[in-house]
Amino acid sequence: MPIRANLLSNYPGFATRDLAQARDHMSRLFGATRFEAAQNGVERSGVRANILRLNEVCLIWAQFKGPLRLSFGEGSFVRQYFTVSGKGRFSAGAQSGEISVHSPSPVIPAFTPVDLEFEQYNQLVLRIEYKALKRYLGVLLGQDLSKELGFHHNAANPALNSLRRSVFLFVSDYNARGKNLSDLVTAETERMLTMKFLMSNWHNYTTSLLRQPPRSAPSAVRKVEEYIEANWDKPIDIETMALIANVSARSLFREFKRDRGYSPAAFAKQIRLNRAREMLEQADGPSVIQIAYKCGFQNPSHFAKDFELAFGELPSETLKRLNGRRT
Repeated sequence: MPIRANLLSNYPGFATRDLAQARDHMSRLFGATRFEAAQNGVERSGVRANILRLNEVCLIWAQFKGPLRLSFGEGSFVRQYFTVSGKGRFSAGAQSGEISVHSPSPVIPAFTPVDLEFEQYNQLVLRIEYKALKRYLGVLLGQDLSKELGFHHNAANPALNSLRRSVFLFVSDYNARGKNLSDLVTAETERMLTMKFLMSNWHNYTTSLLRQPPRSAPSAVRKVEEYIEANWDKPIDIETMALIANVSARSLFREFKRDRGYSPAAFAKQIRLNRAREMLEQADGPSVIQIAYKCGFQNPSHFAKDFELAFGELPSETLKRLNGRRT
């Protein structure tokens, strides 16, 4: 009887009913130093895991219907667990806590061994490289970080529920369309998830992020708009934009909102919609879905709605109207 996975099913890792194989897979794919489960439980329900590796973000779904003990060595990434069902506990250095369906787990620090115990294991695990978090945080604040980044968990933090929804939506969308997405879309979705993680989890720089950013020169917004217009088919590079504007990313975002009424991402979307319309007007051009992916849209149906809002008709209607003229 085949073992079915229900998350990240298009990115299979392994599925087995053999304890030794499960232990080997967990060690080889995920760096587990311990995997303890009952042999009869593995034979009965199986162990399964799927894995999506991006550039600096990795998402893992794993399931085992029974008690399980896991250990991992030091890693260059932080971990956060999003429970589908079951519950457990973790211990990482001086930090420990519960893992349950009620909210995302505390952020498990990088470069620290971790021990886990579960009554039932059905988890989505988000791993983000620590160096990426520090880099993005430095860009947001417009400064080099003087202290190491440390997270403080508060299960009552309402932003955690928003993060949970975003993570599961990301997994659902990427599982359905990820293999068709352009490098542009992949890079931008990874960046957005990383930023969401930084803004949702409390850490020792959260207070600085919440402070009003300093004003920037009026020319900063136009410089960035020119950069986006010239590089519309490349990922929106926050670091480069902040460098061009000579301000922190937070200051840049505020100036865009104040002077233009939209964000750099919204401006980039409009530029890409314009390019998509130009592509549709080409004879024998790419299909609507190909154009959506090429122009940086992850979801073709969302692309169609954005296109209709911008131009008053669906891309398929634009294509049909232009084809009617040509014939």
